[in-house]
Amino acid sequence: MHRRKFLQYAAASGLGVGLGGYYYKHAANAQQAEPTKTTTSLPDTPLFIPGNSGLMGVMDVSDAPIALSARSSALPIMQGKPSPFLLYETQYGGKSYQNPIIRIKRGGQFKASLQNALNQPTIIHWHGLHVPGVMDGHPRSSIAPGARYDYAFGVTNRGGTYWYHTHAHPLTAEQAYSGLAGFFIVEDEAETALRNALGLEPGVTELPLLIQDKQFNAAGALVYGGNRMQQMMGQLGDTILVNLTPRPILNIQKRLYRFRILNGSNSRIYKLAFVRGNKTLPYTIIGTDAGLLDRPYNAQEVFLAPAERLDIVFDASNLPVGDEIVMKSLAFDAMENMMGGMGGMGGMGGMMGGMGGSALALGAEFPIMKLKVAGQAPGKTAQLPRQLSTITRIDTRRATARQIKLSMGRMRWLINDKTFNMNEYPIQSRSNTVELWDFQNAQMSMPHPMHIHGFSFQVVSRQNSPSQVRKLAQDASGRLITDLGWKDTVLVWPGETVRIAIDLTNSYKGDQIYVMHCHNLEHEDQGMMVNHKVTAA
Repeated sequence: MHRRKFLQYAAASGLGVGLGGYYYKHAANAQQAEPTKTTTSLPDTPLFIPGNSGLMGVMDVSDAPIALSARSSALPIMQGKPSPFLLYETQYGGKSYQNPIIRIKRGGQFKASLQNALNQPTIIHWHGLHVPGVMDGHPRSSIAPGARYDYAFGVTNRGGTYWYHTHAHPLTAEQAYSGLAGFFIVEDEAETALRNALGLEPGVTELPLLIQDKQFNAAGALVYGGNRMQQMMGQLGDTILVNLTPRPILNIQKRLYRFRILNGSNSRIYKLAFVRGNKTLPYTIIGTDAGLLDRPYNAQEVFLAPAERLDIVFDASNLPVGDEIVMKSLAFDAMENMMGGMGGMGGMGGMMGGMGGSALALGAEFPIMKLKVAGQAPGKTAQLPRQLSTITRIDTRRATARQIKLSMGRMRWLINDKTFNMNEYPIQSRSNTVELWDFQNAQMSMPHPMHIHGFSFQVVSRQNSPSQVRKLAQDASGRLITDLGWKDTVLVWPGETVRIAIDLTNSYKGDQIYVMHCHNLEHEDQGMMVNHKVTAA
C-alpha cells in the first residue's frame, strides 16, 4: 500500500504522521471501491433531457434582461425523495426556469440581474467568457442576502460550451455542490455549419451532459463534508449524476450523437470512455472548453477535470439494435508522479474517498451512464467535416514568461507560496500583451485543474507528465487532444509543468481585476487563488 511513501508525503506536506493509520485503513477498502448501496440499488432511470422550460431548460436570450434569483429549493432525485438544493430561478418569455441553459449568439448583448434570496453572500461567475473584471463575478463583488447585482456585457467568445456558477469566497464549493451552476452556450457560424452538416437536433441528437458526483443521506438530502481533511483534499461523492439523474440510461438510434459534456463536480477527475462488454469503443473529440477544434480527433479515453468541457461525437450507426454501451470513468492513478505513485485508486485517492465518507475513491472505475441502441435511424449516417474551425496559434515571440508554482504549506495549497488575499495582487500583467505561464506542480502534490478568469489560453507544452498522460500525447510537446484548442482550465498533474500562452488583448477601460485559481473548489475556498490585475496599456 506504499505506506512509507504516504508517511513521507504526510510529513512533508504538514498532514502529520498521525493520519498514516487512518489512510491505511481506508485505502485498503478503496481498491475495489463501488458506489454506495443506495446508489447501486437504484433502478436505471431515463436520462433527464432539458426542454425549453423548467429545470435546465434551454433559454434563448437576446437583448431582453434576465432576472435570476439564487434561492433554496428541492429536487426529487433519490427515488422521489425531496433533496434540498440551491438553484437559480427565473421567468423569461412567459416561462419558468431553474438553472437555465442560457443560449446566445456571438456578438449579442447579455443583460442579467442576480437577486440574492439566500441567507449568505453569493455572486455569479461567467466561466470562460471574456468580460470586464467588474462583470466577471470576482469574489469581491459578492452581494449580501437580499441584495442585487446587475450584469451587462457583449458576448465576444467563439461558439462553445461555457457555464456559470457561484463564486462567493469562501462559500463557492458548498454553494456549487448544492446546485448553483448552469450551462452558457454561445452559438456562431461554425456551430451552425457543423449542426447542419451532421443533421443534429438539439435536445434529441445534440445533448448537454452535466456530470457531477454527490453524496446523499437516507432521507435524500445532500451531504457535504466539512472536516479539515476533506476541505484540503476535495469533496468526493459516491452517487454519479448526469443532468441530475442517478443511474441514467439513454435510448439512442443507429446514428451520430453530439454530447456537450461539463464536469460540474467539485473535485473529481473523470477518465471518460465508452465501453461495450469489456471493449472500449472509439469516439471523436470535436471541441474543448472554448469551442470547436480545428478538426475531429479520434480517441478512446480522455481525462476531464473539474470545470473542463468536452465536445464529442459518438457514432452508434454500426452497433446492433439492443446493444448497451456504458459511458465509464476508467481507473487511473491520481498520484502517479508523486514519488513513483501511491498505488492508484487504493492510494491517495482511496484516502480522499475515505476521509470524506465517500465509497468511491478518486481514480476508481465506475459507470456514468448507459446508452441503449433502440432502433434504426432513417437515412444515411452523416460524415464529420474534415475542418471544424480555424484556430490561430498565439504568437509568443515577444511573450513575457511567468512561473506559477503550485505547492502546499501548513496544510494549505498555495500558488507561488501565497494564499488568497482579497487586497493583494501577486500577478500583474499589461493589457494587450502576450505572456507564457508555466504551471509547475510540486512532485508531492495532487492534480490541480487551474482556471484563469477573463481570458482564454492555449496549451504550449507538457513536461514530466505521468506515463498515463504521456501515452495520450498527440505531439512532441506532450499535448493532449484536449490541449489543442482554446482553453480556460487545464489539469496539472503532480510533478508536471504545463506551459500556456495567454493573449491579454482587450478593449476595456482602466485596470481589470480577475482571479486565477485551482478549480478543485475546496482548494479554491481554502485559498488556492490569487488576484490577477491587468493594467491598462
